Amino acid sequence: MLVHFVGSRYEISKHIDHLRNITTIIHEEGHDLADDWVDIEYGQQTSGARRFEDTDWSVLYKDSVEAINKADVVIAETSTPSFSVGYQVALAVNMKKPTLVLNREGVEKSFFASGIEVGIEYRKYSDEVQLRKYIARFLDENNIRVKDMRFNFFIDRSIYNYLRWASLKTGKTKAEILRKLIKAEIEKKDY
Repeated sequence: MLVHFVGSRYEISKHIDHLRNITTIIHEEGHDLADDWVDIEYGQQTSGARRFEDTDWSVLYKDSVEAINKADVVIAETSTPSFSVGYQVALAVNMKKPTLVLNREGVEKSFFASGIEVGIEYRKYSDEVQLRKYIARFLDENNIRVKDMRFNFFIDRSIYNYLRWASLKTGKTKAEILRKLIKAEIEKKDY
């Protein structure tokens, strides 16, 4: 499963251990990051190659939107205040991506999307054991590899009439008939 991880880039050297722990847990749980930015950002800021103040926000915005679009779920670490993190959380919720918001114990919710209740799971953590438990559970509950997916499908009257007829004749649901037809088509193709 593809995960978009977002956290504050501001003074990254102060909270790099927390960010690295999260990316490590995501990888150890068998998932990939849509954008593996943490160590790159840390390296650029600590080596002096680029200062945080020199961030090209238009590129960061474009990359973040692209990563959210590609991702199956979003995980955000919000202990360091960041407008960008709050914006990405709100965007993920708007795109109906399951979103886990993590905050270290002793730190207040500190981003503008903190008032959003639908589509977000909030968790406070005090140590790596708790962090791992929250992330593993969230990824397991939202693992699309093991879930049936649902989507809207618009059809014309002739397709509807056929599906209704086939459903009555076979005793199968319209969805079962469509799944069988699509699976048969997939088996014909060499992907």
